[in-house]
Amino acid sequence: MKHCTLYVSIQQHQKVIDAIMEAFRDKTVEVSADGRTVTVTDKKWFSKSTVTFTLMREDSDSEAFLQMKQGMYGFFAQIETSHEKVKQKLLLLQITALNVAVGIAASKEIDEELFRRIITVAGEVLGIVFLPSGDMLDKQGSLILNTSGESELDDFMLNVSVDLIDRHVRPSQSGEERKARSIKLLQAQGIPTIAHLPVIVGDEEAVIRTKEEIVQRAIALCLIAVYAGGIAENGNVQEEREFIEEIIEQYGAANFFTEKEKMLLADPQPNQTDTIQMVWMYECYWVLLWALGYKEELDFPGQICDVGMAVDALRSAGDYDTFYQNAVVRSKAEILDQADLIYRYDWACVNARINGRTVEGGLNDEVVLERHRALNWLVNYMEDEWDDVRTDT
Repeated sequence: MKHCTLYVSIQQHQKVIDAIMEAFRDKTVEVSADGRTVTVTDKKWFSKSTVTFTLMREDSDSEAFLQMKQGMYGFFAQIETSHEKVKQKLLLLQITALNVAVGIAASKEIDEELFRRIITVAGEVLGIVFLPSGDMLDKQGSLILNTSGESELDDFMLNVSVDLIDRHVRPSQSGEERKARSIKLLQAQGIPTIAHLPVIVGDEEAVIRTKEEIVQRAIALCLIAVYAGGIAENGNVQEEREFIEEIIEQYGAANFFTEKEKMLLADPQPNQTDTIQMVWMYECYWVLLWALGYKEELDFPGQICDVGMAVDALRSAGDYDTFYQNAVVRSKAEILDQADLIYRYDWACVNARINGRTVEGGLNDEVVLERHRALNWLVNYMEDEWDDVRTDT
């Protein structure tokens, strides 16, 4: 092994460089002018070896960093393991909070001494180390998870810089009041809460999606769910494609779909996982119907939505203009109330899952997840577009 990667959640990036310099203080250490590269040189008689540490930061390479995190998340998400609690903490919490990646490349094989020094650096900055074998190690060098689903840990201690937690949200009076109302409701419903779960964006700074955006997204979600549901039910892709293409034309919706949705529509043999995932878009569509005023209340997320009623809302309109004109977007405060509530519902679901417990209060965790996705999109969470919307808890 000649290379590995150190991942860190840290606000002061200089601490990573300082940790490297300290761990290799008996070697020759050079730091590039831009602070992105640290080169360690070990000179001995008739031999010379180098170790290069290359830093990538989320704040300066945001797009590449996001792709890297999404790739890592996907890699570990597909691993089957009996250590589900460890996996979920690694996936849902630690990976999403990373903001510095340090590529480590050695000119010679990484021996025991060099590896010990790398772990020393990880310990100083509370990082995790990814090996070419697919092993992810904690700050002490213990195995968190590998491709075989093995782990040396019974639990995984998260290491996240407090400065990075919801740094995109500034506390506000409206946010604090909304959080208090949500917690009171969850407690009345017998659903676990935690006081330190942050507020969401307040009325003062929230930017809700436009009516046009919501209408177009609602139509796309309904149609992709109808299409996927038809395939799941009868397996005739060609027949379902011909059917949905007529409806797409009827509503002028060809440009409303995301890249992932377009891929499903174009795939002559969509796989079962992708198809089922798109059927779940009914739940997201249900939220948007409520946001557009087509549904009076957004009921408790304890069971799947009324698919017949949902589809009828669009079918009865008959065309785009009618569906648009009949829609009345709810107030910012109403949408934020539901966004805060679903955020805390989802935390309860995730907490139950990583601790191997049944979700309390009658919540359906799959319904909660999809509603969380839709509401985060409505409030422009992290300014992500639909395919990239996160449901952080």
